[in-house]
Amino acid sequence: MGPSQPSSGTWHGLSLWVRRHLLTWIIAATAVNAGLIALTTMLMQLPGQRDSVITLAILVVLACSVTSVALPVIGQRVEERQRLAEEHHQRDQRIASLLAYGHASRLPRLEELSAEQLGATATRYTRQGKAPYIERIPDDEALRRVLSSSDLPHPFVLVWGATKAGKSRTLAEALFATLPSHTEVLIPTSGQALAEIVQTGLPFTADSPALVYLDDLTVTDLEALTANVLDVVTNRAVLAATMTAKRRSQALSSGQDITHVARAALARTHNDGDGHELVFRPPSTSELAQAQHLYPEEVFRGSVAETLVGGAELIARYRAGQDENPAGYAIVQAAIDARRAGLDRPITDAELKQLFEIYLPRVRIGMPATVAAYQHGLHAWAAIPIASQVALLTANPSVGTYAGDTAWTVLDHAVSADEGILAECAVRDIPEELWSKLINIAKPTDAFAISYSAYQRNRLEDAIAAALKATASPDRDQAAQAAVNLGVMLAHQGDPEGAQEAYQLAIDSDHPHIMPAAAVNLGALLKKVGDDEGARATYEFAIETSHPVAAPQAAINLGNLLEQEGDIEGARAAFQLAIDSGHEDLAPSAAVNLGNLYKRRSDLKLARSTYSLAIESGHPEHAPKAAINLGDLLTHLGDLEGGRVAYRFAVHSGHSDAAPRGAAALGVLLLQGGDTALARAALQFAIDSAHHDYAPKARVNLGALLMSEGDFVGARSAFQETIDSGHSDAAPLAAINMSVLLRQEDDLEGAQEALQLAIDSGHAEIAPWASVDLGVLLMQEGDFEQAQLAYQRAFQSGHPNHGIRAAFNLAYLYMQTGQSGQARKFMHMVIASKHRDFAPMAAVNLGSMLQREGELEEAQKAYRLAIDSGHGAIASQAQQALDELVGSQDPTITDGEPVTRRLE
Repeated sequence: MGPSQPSSGTWHGLSLWVRRHLLTWIIAATAVNAGLIALTTMLMQLPGQRDSVITLAILVVLACSVTSVALPVIGQRVEERQRLAEEHHQRDQRIASLLAYGHASRLPRLEELSAEQLGATATRYTRQGKAPYIERIPDDEALRRVLSSSDLPHPFVLVWGATKAGKSRTLAEALFATLPSHTEVLIPTSGQALAEIVQTGLPFTADSPALVYLDDLTVTDLEALTANVLDVVTNRAVLAATMTAKRRSQALSSGQDITHVARAALARTHNDGDGHELVFRPPSTSELAQAQHLYPEEVFRGSVAETLVGGAELIARYRAGQDENPAGYAIVQAAIDARRAGLDRPITDAELKQLFEIYLPRVRIGMPATVAAYQHGLHAWAAIPIASQVALLTANPSVGTYAGDTAWTVLDHAVSADEGILAECAVRDIPEELWSKLINIAKPTDAFAISYSAYQRNRLEDAIAAALKATASPDRDQAAQAAVNLGVMLAHQGDPEGAQEAYQLAIDSDHPHIMPAAAVNLGALLKKVGDDEGARATYEFAIETSHPVAAPQAAINLGNLLEQEGDIEGARAAFQLAIDSGHEDLAPSAAVNLGNLYKRRSDLKLARSTYSLAIESGHPEHAPKAAINLGDLLTHLGDLEGGRVAYRFAVHSGHSDAAPRGAAALGVLLLQGGDTALARAALQFAIDSAHHDYAPKARVNLGALLMSEGDFVGARSAFQETIDSGHSDAAPLAAINMSVLLRQEDDLEGAQEALQLAIDSGHAEIAPWASVDLGVLLMQEGDFEQAQLAYQRAFQSGHPNHGIRAAFNLAYLYMQTGQSGQARKFMHMVIASKHRDFAPMAAVNLGSMLQREGELEEAQKAYRLAIDSGHGAIASQAQQALDELVGSQDPTITDGEPVTRRLE
């Protein structure tokens, strides 16, 4: 039997000891090696030593030298392997804590899961193992068709609808029927958990597509599903989720600045962002027959899910609870409101007891909120299941921070009842005192979702308090996003200093996605409060991050800032940077901004090409806006055909603003070109859009067209509808046009009333215009006194055109009434204005008056003023008057009659 060999464990242990005591080892090994070398040298010098002894000594020295070096190296490698193994173990442990089922090293397969594990409510039938699925054929086919796709990226399938519509069961059955049974399934506890798992690496082992499942999504969950998270997940797995209609609506609500990530996530769901709505409804005829066959004991009134769960019976029990068991009723209300206020996880016993103290006095005055009352209400009523084996409160095993404390999940149908979603159920207000209490007892990780809920319920103070607490969350992503949200809300509240601190907190987090976005927000805030230098520096910082979204957005903001400061080249470069980013939304937006810059700088060629670039992007928002701007530009340049093409693009885009605006502008261009049939169609398109701005404007122009064609009935109707619309621009203009129509019908009283409507509008442009028209009408009727008042009103408006026109008409009125001094005064005013038309006209009238009054030399000067103006017909008339200074023809010029006006 040979000598025993050292085990690998012994060598590993020794090498680790050496690695951890390296300095001691180096000193000892050096001393030993030095001693061995000295001993070997002595042996070699002693006479009579055999060669074998010397050779052995040399080998011992070499072995010790190698060992002295090898052991630290081996120890380092062993230590590294242990470190990696420990990191892998910790990663697996962390992932396991983020999963509802399974472990990172062994995820459950689809065939190992039940519908209940995927979120369907457990009933007495599932507990008996006899819960067959009742098919919803149109919904089943639609979902299975989407899930059958093998294209990359894999779909993000969302089923949404009212509570107890059957969302979880329907989606689960579609997954069972479509995906292979061996599919690995990752079921995170939340959206935030999924985001963290993505950062550490998805724990899938097979090469085939996997499944990631999220049941009952919240807005908070969606906020964690950034573009990067969704890209990573859908590149590797099908993402399937359910969500209530209420929460989806909250996430999509316009004006919700702090839910932009949630909205972007929903836009990634299948069916072009619409997902699949599962309607809460009774079973169809075929479904009812199947349901009655499979569940003969049930009477199906509401949805299948509601019936099997006993939803109607549970809601009836909840409503009767105030009398049957006040303590239990208070407990259920507290659990419901905690959920409504944003506590997305099960509520623990300890938390529920604290909220119970608020609710019981509201339910039953004078009843003390004792521990005994709580226990009786909970275990004798709230948690007692009905015949369906479903209760208003269901116990859940707690995890993580709350280990060792029972946690409770409230029936989602009861939540829907108090939200007013169920038929014949009114919204119940959440008590004021709940918010501060819940925020106080909640952990920072819970406060994040509570902040969202408070914000969506217009409770800004509570939302701010919760967001502030959430900034201390151990979840790095959550804390950084909470800081951004806090900044947004403080800015809305009018606290720019607080908002600045919050944004800076998010920037200091150095989060790769949130930090650049916070910098953009901070830059906008600094710009708003007048700190342009700080805004510029912050935008430049955001640009330097090269973030695919924040950097081009910062570049656009910087471009606008630099243009306002007069740094045109810097603005151009900033806009171009955003364009070069190629971002599908921001690049076209930057092109529109750059086109506007070129247009304002009169660089019309570059403006035209830049607008065309935005149009070519085909962006649903910015391409139509660019088309409108290009149409306006081309029309200004006299390229009417090009303008018509651009406006037609805007019309065909179907954009809610650009399409009616383009149609209204196109109608005007077609009118100018004499194509009345197409003009009528374009104007009618704008009218039919019912756009609050462009429909009334188009109706005025249509009325003018109809009047020019002799259709006074149609014109009158168009003008009256526009007047009735109360539109600030179109209504007073329609009133002026109505006056022209009524005058042609000899309804002078009606014409005066219409003009008075336009005057009473106080419109800076149209009111003085109408005052002059009214003066003309009154003069023609011989009412010089009222005409004078109308002219004076227009003159006092100071309008650069209608004020001068009024002065001209006042001068003419004074001439007609023999008030020569006043006439001269106003004529000189008009001449001094150098108005292109009225100044030479006033000079002719002044010359005529002076000629009649015998001031021939002054009359000649006045006529020469008109001649020198170069105004075609008027200069010619003045020349003729000068040539016939003593002739009989009176060269006096009047303002004439009102004419139909179009809104161009």
